[in-house]
Amino acid sequence: MADLKEVSAFLDKTLALDRFHDVSNNGLQIENKGKVSRVLCGVDGSLRTLRYAAEQGADLVVCHHGVSWGDSLKRITGLNYRIVSFAVEHDIALYAAHLPLDAHPVYGNNACLCRLLGVRAKQPAFVYRGNTIGFRGEFAKPISFEAFCARVREKVSPEIRALPFGRATVRTVGIVSGGACEDVEQAHALGLDVFLTGEPGLVGYTMAENLGMNAVFAGHYATERFGVESLGKLLHRQFKLPVSLVDFSIPY
Repeated sequence: MADLKEVSAFLDKTLALDRFHDVSNNGLQIENKGKVSRVLCGVDGSLRTLRYAAEQGADLVVCHHGVSWGDSLKRITGLNYRIVSFAVEHDIALYAAHLPLDAHPVYGNNACLCRLLGVRAKQPAFVYRGNTIGFRGEFAKPISFEAFCARVREKVSPEIRALPFGRATVRTVGIVSGGACEDVEQAHALGLDVFLTGEPGLVGYTMAENLGMNAVFAGHYATERFGVESLGKLLHRQFKLPVSLVDFSIPY
């Protein structure tokens, strides 16, 4: 058992929430009665996730996409009411970390993707709303673009969209999880061989084609599973809490 405020403060400090300008109201978005006995980590703070948390007996959900964005909770009606009332009824707290979890050099989505894919010598790169949220790095040895795609299919998602508009052999890589297809342009400006992100988009496709840039879209959800999993392992080590990960394998 742990104190909710202590857990929340630990995550706030670890993720350096105050350094980020974000539309997400990062941090503790819904309180419970103050205690944490089990944690569930997932990409989205959705009703489906909350229902799964209740089934598992979890009283804290740690997610990447929370329920409070800007003034989205200005009125607790409709879907907002259903989500908030379910959490309150089942005494489930919800903690969300959006851009801070993308950017973290150890526990973040993009740092995790670098480790999974064998990208070394990573450096912060890719600016979004004044925040540097991604990484650039390189492989120990050049590999073919086809081999890179095979690695992404194995480690991240079997369903990808590959845009082979650049060099046949790649060594330098740029990574930004989620919905960052327009960052193809930044990747090209950095002189990288390939850019990996999540959600596909026509703008990103056209940019890659026009610039002669390799790009791979591996899914918004698929590329953002790893940060919350990493945070869960950290919470288990720090607070000795039982932690589980829910992965709905959403193909978007």
